[in-house]
Amino acid sequence: MWSSPDMGAQGISPQEHHRAHIGLLLCGDTPEALQAEFGTYAECLVRMFRLGQARIKVWNVHKGELPRDTHEADAYLVGGSPASVLDRHDWIMRLGAFLRRAHAAKRRLAGICFGHQIIHHALGGRVERATQGWGLGVYSVGLSRKMPGLPVRQNLSLPAMHQDQVVCPAPGLDRYAGSDFCPNYLTGQEGRVLTLQGHPEFTIPFLDAFLSAISHRFDPHLLQSARASLHQPADSTGMRRVMRDFLFAAPQTTREPTGP
Repeated sequence: MWSSPDMGAQGISPQEHHRAHIGLLLCGDTPEALQAEFGTYAECLVRMFRLGQARIKVWNVHKGELPRDTHEADAYLVGGSPASVLDRHDWIMRLGAFLRRAHAAKRRLAGICFGHQIIHHALGGRVERATQGWGLGVYSVGLSRKMPGLPVRQNLSLPAMHQDQVVCPAPGLDRYAGSDFCPNYLTGQEGRVLTLQGHPEFTIPFLDAFLSAISHRFDPHLLQSARASLHQPADSTGMRRVMRDFLFAAPQTTREPTGP
């Protein structure tokens, strides 16, 4: 685990009068071959979500690190991972237990891709390997509810890279966007949870390089289709703003329950 000082000056909106404490729960990292050009995954999250004004703590959950207390941060962002929520790794089960405690303690929870899935899994939803196959490249889903910060339109398009999906959302989480291919794409619980299957933190050049680095994992036709999709516009900027506003919201004061 490491803590960072301010990582670059950013303008502070009215809701950011306090200095937010944000915890990054990392479940993987940028491939080493890409780090010289694109940085580590923690650096990517801080940069793309403009978290420079926050006090940042990072835990490498996939290496056994977790906060000792849920109140070490106001909000926790669970990132993507090459692992599957369906894997029975000890660190995945420990992460799920921590997320349940953090939710009970009214810490804000945000999740991207794997993070989206593990939050639903931990809070009583169901995740499965998608029979539809890979969601790879940039694809669109329909917005079923208006979300402040996103453009007023019917569709949302973001980079994606996933085999698993949330097939049954956790109780209390509402669906904001989805499609026939990925019904539970963007979900939330007002002021408490925000999760999405896509990767708004990925730039198109990074996703292109990432696909090249792991191209051996994909069928050539799937890879060709994914590369072709990179030419369509993505709504990453709007979704990054939504995520940032959620992470910077004023903290709640409820303490973590104690006892046996």
